[in-house]
Amino acid sequence: MKKYLYLLTVIVTFSACHRNDFTVTGNVSDAEGKTLYFEATQIDKIVTLDSIKLKSDGKFTFYAPKTEFPEFYRLRLDSSYIHFAIDSTETVTFQTSGKSFTDYSVEGSEENKQIQEVSKAGSLLKNEVDKILSNTGTSDSIRIANAKRLLNALDQYKKTTLPIIYGNPKSKAAYFAIFQQVNGNIIFDPFDKEDSKAIRAVANAYDVYYKGSHRAKQLYNMAIASLQAERQLKQPTLLEQAKEASLIDISLPDIKGKQQKLSDLKGKVVLLDFTAYQTDYSPEYNILLAKIYKQFRDKGFEIYQVSLDNNENFWKVSASNLPWICVRDEASIYSTVANLYNVKNLPSAFLIDRTGAIQKRIASIESISGEIQKLL
Repeated sequence: MKKYLYLLTVIVTFSACHRNDFTVTGNVSDAEGKTLYFEATQIDKIVTLDSIKLKSDGKFTFYAPKTEFPEFYRLRLDSSYIHFAIDSTETVTFQTSGKSFTDYSVEGSEENKQIQEVSKAGSLLKNEVDKILSNTGTSDSIRIANAKRLLNALDQYKKTTLPIIYGNPKSKAAYFAIFQQVNGNIIFDPFDKEDSKAIRAVANAYDVYYKGSHRAKQLYNMAIASLQAERQLKQPTLLEQAKEASLIDISLPDIKGKQQKLSDLKGKVVLLDFTAYQTDYSPEYNILLAKIYKQFRDKGFEIYQVSLDNNENFWKVSASNLPWICVRDEASIYSTVANLYNVKNLPSAFLIDRTGAIQKRIASIESISGEIQKLL
């Protein structure tokens, strides 16, 4: 009788210890001897919460205290991850293999099934980006084809994630989708009009349902900064007020990391061009620029092209074989340079004469040849 009372006491005590915890459990086959890590993915860092050395049966169980607001976690095996989120004392169960860790099944949480969808879409996008980056070539046709493949890959990712975001913007999966990255570059670009709508939808929902949480504050600040940047771009600058503006210098890195100064081109006629390669117009637009550049480059003409893409990969792929000076402002929508030049739309271009004075803002690239000829 005492034995049974002891066992009952152990069971009750164990249950009491975890009544305010959530549980992550499951099985990882074909991973005997490997260490499985349970980690918290905080806004600014990754924190290891627990780990287990897997046995032949692959079973694992982790516990952690429930949080007031949704939080994000991951299981890590070697360099592979399973991402998930928790906001209650739920139990989430994963079944996977050490040979294909990211190909898993999840039970106990519909939202984590949606996070799985987002993760799969992100993996497909990364695989396509890596293939494109390895497909280097010197011809315009290869460069343009690569740019279009990148845009198509992005479009496929958003076809998967946008219904999740707009279907339930307060969901953990919506937040997870907004902050996904490929090779260190965020996918949803605050500079893009449609992407900005999705970001603000999630920011508004989190501000309503999770007000006071650090993730709601993060989204709120991001949305406000985006709105402020748009308003700043609409404000008149000294450039607009001056009849003839002297050069506002720019110094930004090219694809090799070398700083390129606009002022170093004094003595040449320069087309200063603000653009974004991650747009539908970009391939055809750069073809037009290439024709103009070929026509005048031997007469003292240069193009200084500033990319406002937030995605460094897109910029490098598209700019790698362009013959003129290509630089990028990583601040994207928050670009101080773009603000100083009162760039409201992309593309935006300016003609600079040999003395370094800005002569005019270009309304149409197709009709620019005559203006360049005059300055030359």
